[in-house]
This record gives sequence, C-alpha cells and structure tokens, in this order.
Amino acid sequence: MCTSCTRRPTDVEFHDSRRMKLRFSQILQLAAGLGVVVLLVMLFTGQKTWFSTEPPVEIQPNLDHQFRAIPQSPNSFFADGKSLREPVEGSVARGPQPYQLGPGDIDAAETANVDPNLPKTEFVLARGQNRFNTFCAPCHYYNGKSENSAVSKRGWAGIPDLTRPETSALSNARIFHIISAGQNLMPSYADKIDPVDRWAIIRYLRTLQGVEGVASNAVASTATN
Repeated sequence: MCTSCTRRPTDVEFHDSRRMKLRFSQILQLAAGLGVVVLLVMLFTGQKTWFSTEPPVEIQPNLDHQFRAIPQSPNSFFADGKSLREPVEGSVARGPQPYQLGPGDIDAAETANVDPNLPKTEFVLARGQNRFNTFCAPCHYYNGKSENSAVSKRGWAGIPDLTRPETSALSNARIFHIISAGQNLMPSYADKIDPVDRWAIIRYLRTLQGVEGVASNAVASTATN
C-alpha cells in the first residue's frame, strides 16, 4: 500500500497553509479599505462647498475662466458697448445659404430660383443620377414612376409619378422649390442636397421625363407676351 497517498500533512505544512489563507484575507481587507477611502475622497472632492464657501484651489481649471465675449451682453471693450459684432463691410457670405422660401411661396419661387442652366454633359447627368438615386429613388423609384419604390412597397399610397405630364409641365424653378421647401408629405431637402446638386437632379429628371422643361413660368410668360 502506498504510504504517500494516505500521508497526513505535517504540522509545518498545516501552519503554512493557514498562514497563506490569513495573508490573503488581510490583503482583501486592505484592498476593500483602500477602495472605501478612495471613494470617500472622490465624493468629498466633487462637492467643493461642503466645507467652505471660499473658492477652492483649482489644480486643473480646464478653461473655467477665460476672456470671452458673451453674446447679447454689454461689452465696454468696443465703442458701441456690444459683444456681438457686425460683419466687416464688404464681406461676402460663402458656402450654402439657407433656403428662404416656404412650401406655399410658389409664385416667389418662380422668380427667385434662377436656373443656372447646367449643360447636359455626362458629368452633370451622372451627378444628377447619383443624387436622384440617393435621395429621390426611395420614394419615386429609379425611373421616377414610384410604383416599385421601397416606400410604396411599405403601403404608402399617393406618391406622384414624376414622369406624368403634370409633373413634366412644371418649370425647373418650381421643381427646385419643391426639392428645397418640400410639398405635402415630402420634407425639405435643402439641408441635405447642395443647390447645384438640386439643379443637376432636375437635369437628370428631365431625361427621365423625355422633355427639356422651361427655366421658370415667369420667364416663359415674359417671352410669350
């Protein structure tokens, strides 16, 4: 019979094992105590006014105090006493401008939206197709007829066919206005599509419709009078 298999631990081994358990328990207690101390320090430092109403010592101010002009507040630095400054005389605004007309401003749109008459080059039509497929096709489908679009398949009815005669008869300025201001359930895309891309979409849409279109009804009426 194997004597080592049934051998009991010696007194030395027993005491060493007990000492290791005690040491591990002490380490856990110490870690827990340190954790509590750290938590209390974080709580106290987060509440600066618990012990004093005086300004605390700011080790890292994080730009809490900086020289800046608060909008619409007095400012003695400038002669007019205002913080807000007017643009320098002769300044020209750059970048996209907000569309100023609402959905109902149809007549104003005919004169305000001046068609830049983009040429029907391969680049312009490709750009118009890209923007049309991105923003228009989900409702009006890729061919503009709307019946197989993702939105119509979800049960939405009444999405107009962009190739129908009524839509083809709209002026370029009117279509630009619809894209920019929205119409009925269609939202405005003025903040999503740049103005030049809106005109490119119109150029591409005219190819789907098979018509040239007119720049605006205002221009057309003036030419026929």
